[in-house]
Amino acid sequence: MSGRQKLRGYCLFSVIGWLFLFCCRTEKELAERGNIIWDGHFLLRLALVCLTAGTLLGCAVFFLLSLLREWIAARRGSRGTVPGSVGFSPRRSTVFLFSWLLIVLCRLPAYLAYYPAICSYDTTIQMEQIFDGPYIDHHPLLHTLMLRAFMSLGALISDRNLGIGLYALFQILLSSAVFSAGILLIYEYASRRLWAAAALLYCCLFPFHAYMSVSVTKDAIFCSFFLALSLFLWLILRQGRNCWKPGAADCLYVLSALGMILFRSNGIYILLALTIVLLFSLFSKSGRRKLLLRLTVETAASLVVGELLLTGIFALSHAEQGDRREMLSLPIQQLARTYVYHGGTSLVPDGDDTLPDQDRALINDFILEQAYLQYRPDISDPVKRYTNTYVARYRTKEFLNTYLGLFFRYPGDYLNAALAVNAGYLYPNDTSHALINVNGKERGMGYIQTRWVDQDLNAWGIYKASKWEWLHEKLEDFADRNAYLHIPLLKYVMVPGVYLWFWLLLAAWLWARRRYVNLLPLVPVFGCYITLFLGPTVQMRYLYPLMITLPFIGILTLSPKIVKEDISCKPQKNPGFTA
Repeated sequence: MSGRQKLRGYCLFSVIGWLFLFCCRTEKELAERGNIIWDGHFLLRLALVCLTAGTLLGCAVFFLLSLLREWIAARRGSRGTVPGSVGFSPRRSTVFLFSWLLIVLCRLPAYLAYYPAICSYDTTIQMEQIFDGPYIDHHPLLHTLMLRAFMSLGALISDRNLGIGLYALFQILLSSAVFSAGILLIYEYASRRLWAAAALLYCCLFPFHAYMSVSVTKDAIFCSFFLALSLFLWLILRQGRNCWKPGAADCLYVLSALGMILFRSNGIYILLALTIVLLFSLFSKSGRRKLLLRLTVETAASLVVGELLLTGIFALSHAEQGDRREMLSLPIQQLARTYVYHGGTSLVPDGDDTLPDQDRALINDFILEQAYLQYRPDISDPVKRYTNTYVARYRTKEFLNTYLGLFFRYPGDYLNAALAVNAGYLYPNDTSHALINVNGKERGMGYIQTRWVDQDLNAWGIYKASKWEWLHEKLEDFADRNAYLHIPLLKYVMVPGVYLWFWLLLAAWLWARRRYVNLLPLVPVFGCYITLFLGPTVQMRYLYPLMITLPFIGILTLSPKIVKEDISCKPQKNPGFTA
């Protein structure tokens, strides 16, 4: 690594160190005191801590990573490298099938324990639409229709419960296939095939995989498509086919993009962010202009086709448009907190009554029945369910004037609201993410949600029929106790607050080494993070796609170049290799 690259690395890692300590310090303060007064004294102390300790922390991390890289490079030089190649062979199919079968076998115990599936989260709402109507596009219509199709298939064979079991099995097969594709790419392109074995162990043993693979939620399928899109985006860039003609990886990339759009609403925004970045990349001094343009067209076309498919499914299912208040989760939290602290509510000891009457009136029109009194820092749902979105939609100018006016009047409260609701994403020692739904009365309300609404689901012919009750109780106990929080060191690969920093460190490392093309697979990750920061709360199902993508993209983007890039897009009989 050159001196200029090292200087760039130290600077980037120092900035990440500042941000990390800023989030740790402020989130800890909010957790302990409930509020932060952003006065000069606090800002000065915060700045001193972040600038001094953050710089030292960032530089130390970069120095250690540089030493580790040099050590690995020395070992690789002494032992040689494993050459990669492009194409299909019996060995590759064996690697894929072996990984797939082993991962499926590791999922079967959880499948038997929770048979037919974990029907938590939004399952009850979707079942109500299926049996009582009407369909509402607040939840992905295709996912709701898939549940209906599987239940109909189960009813033809035996009963609806079997249909839910078949759906869960399909979900296991799909997610295992995507994981196996990632393992195959690592096997082919990483400098050490030992990394493929490590990835396989991760896919088999990481405890959250077992729960999510049998959870009847749109997020589980979305995660598979998100990981697939990231993998095939990396593969297209890695192959370096600088021509207009798409290959097999391009087709799989487009299908993954369509799956993201169809199975979660934020898939559109993630792909929109990727399209914008790809457009800007066309102006770079790169020898891959045709490749980047091909990717841009494919991503933009996926957006258009995905929107057309959503419109067609909406029309064919005679669905009704759902409420869009989910998109207003963060503004709802900010306005509610501002009213609580400055509306004379007497709910907090350091509150006042300085809220202007005009703004007070609009908030009361926007948040009905004084629901701001139910404000919770960690989740927007208690206030959000009483929100009148008519105000934001049809009184837009008035709403924006109030929202922005209060932002400039009470910036600290707006920042506190955003930090509090996103604490789980920003602070590694946060525990609020695990307690958001815990009420002490119902099981399955921890960070891993397994709760059923038995009365409603039983009425529709869906019931618990565990085939392995002992394991079911053990898994329920692990989930209810949030047991992952009590595992020394290993808990830090399971809590949500570490993943943003891992991704930022990876991006900074690639940027410092001027591996800009390898940064493109990280764009969907940070696009997803933006939607999460604007969301209602921290939940594992929201973060799960970013959790499962990190090991694969991390290994692949950090691997040295093995295959020479096929710039001409002409077939090569004997591909060359570099160390």
